[in-house]
Amino acid sequence: MPATAQHNEQATEVPNLNAEESARLGENPARFLVEEIDIDTGAGTSGELIVARIRGIATRELVNYWEGVERWLARREDREPRDDVLEALQERREELEEQGDGLAQAGLTPAERREAAAERDTKSVAVLLDEDGEEVPWSRQESTVVGANQ
Repeated sequence: MPATAQHNEQATEVPNLNAEESARLGENPARFLVEEIDIDTGAGTSGELIVARIRGIATRELVNYWEGVERWLARREDREPRDDVLEALQERREELEEQGDGLAQAGLTPAERREAAAERDTKSVAVLLDEDGEEVPWSRQESTVVGANQ
């Protein structure tokens, strides 16, 4: 399940605009977007994590969801959406439109990446299952115990 608390000492409940959509996409962007984007005072909350995560978004659908959550948080907190966040999301959206969804692999076009992915018939050897025997996506995993799911 997505994290519900911030990693810092002011840990509070992380809001979730749409729990069903967050579960479907594998993450709740508010987990990152609740952080302030300020000059880092040594507390590790400069907003660098937000920008790093945005650079790693693999689909335009997830970029759009992130943007919606940023705008929702802004309304909820009675502020404007942050330009730095919107600009980073727009930049990532443009990269994905140019390169295709997915994380770019050196020297491959979007069509070549899709073809290579279709050719690979791989399956992870490590699979975490929930109580009902359903596979848990890596992004929702909180921790693991070796041998617990054997």
